[in-house]
Amino acid sequence: MDEQRDVVVVGGGIAGLAAAATAAAAGRSVLVLDGRPGANRAATDEVGAYRFNRGAHALYRAGAGRAVLDRLGVRVSGSRAPARGKGRLGDRVGVLPAGPASLVRTSLLSGRGKLRLARLLATSGRWRPADLADRTAAAWFDELGLDGDERGMVELLTRTTTFVADVDRVSADVVAHQIRIGLRDGVDYLDGGWATILGGLRRVAGGRGAEIAPVAAAALTPDEGRVVVTTGDGERTVAARTVVVAAGSPDSCAALLPARPAAWDGLGPAAEVSCLDLGLPFVPDTPVLFGVDRPLYLSRHAPPAALAPAGGSVVHVMRYLRAGEQRSAAEGRAELEAHARLAGIDPERAAEARYLHRQVACPAIPVPERGGLAGRPGAAVPGLDGVLVAGDWVGPVGHLTDAALVSGEAAGRRAAERAVRAGGRAGVAAGA
Repeated sequence: MDEQRDVVVVGGGIAGLAAAATAAAAGRSVLVLDGRPGANRAATDEVGAYRFNRGAHALYRAGAGRAVLDRLGVRVSGSRAPARGKGRLGDRVGVLPAGPASLVRTSLLSGRGKLRLARLLATSGRWRPADLADRTAAAWFDELGLDGDERGMVELLTRTTTFVADVDRVSADVVAHQIRIGLRDGVDYLDGGWATILGGLRRVAGGRGAEIAPVAAAALTPDEGRVVVTTGDGERTVAARTVVVAAGSPDSCAALLPARPAAWDGLGPAAEVSCLDLGLPFVPDTPVLFGVDRPLYLSRHAPPAALAPAGGSVVHVMRYLRAGEQRSAAEGRAELEAHARLAGIDPERAAEARYLHRQVACPAIPVPERGGLAGRPGAAVPGLDGVLVAGDWVGPVGHLTDAALVSGEAAGRRAAERAVRAGGRAGVAAGA
């Protein structure tokens, strides 16, 4: 006997929970199947007395995801990321330009480079990202005449705002958008870690009546106006008017469908990173050390955020990986430890440390061949009535978490509207 629901959401990450909370708020009966609770990319792990995010996460103050959290009633607290720090050219360290005064003082740019960078950033408010969707970031930088040390700074901004190292692959629209909102209002590091967003979404969805089950979905089957979801343990079959697939990457979502949609062909490569998390019993003096001529990142997330015990700190060190880049775990960790030492931080003094060799930051970056952000797959799955998809690779709005929240809310709203058109609220038992 099938259970009956208005909406089934497959996946308990940010996009899936945003969809569930939205549909449940509209009065629909909702079931979330989360086969990997705590294992998604937005998790925060407690390691000793420290909290380590899976990657260096920041929530954009001016990003579209903030408005989604506000509409859903999810409250998170945090502090603005440090704006002042250092940059690295080779093994030379200098002041990282973060404003007019530091731009004048920095030794990382020539006089010509300082002038050209200042002029470029002064015009960022007039950029029209949608007009740049048909070219790569590298091609856009060429058009802007960025050919000296200022180009290294702009590529640094690209990496830190998009998590993408492949400037010759990613579309310029997403780069322009991310740099602009980053410069305008900055980002927050979240108290308690990135998983506070997940926890808030779970509480809101559950409080509105959604059931969240630690069960994996195995397959979706259209059946006479419904979609039947079979669970991986074979013990549960649920029929829904609409299923929202938010299982992560395009490949993970496609594995649940009868066939991979042709509309998903030609998506961009994944953006991946290597991460070293350091839980330190002291607070280092250097809050930021970004690589200018190499794709390296270091930022102290605690303080300002609450992620460490009193007197301690959490530092994230990261390398942005190019598509197809192959390095051993030993090489990757050694490079990140050396970068930390250049910032005056000895990894041997860490109370806790964790290295993650390959982490997916975005499973499919926007590319000009698809039309950039506007060319990403839509929520509706072609040829499968009643099946929607959500995730940070779906829909024309936002990047990273912003895209996950916006696409999740949009899918949840559409699923709720379908249930209204079908008539009434489904029960949880056959025939209800």
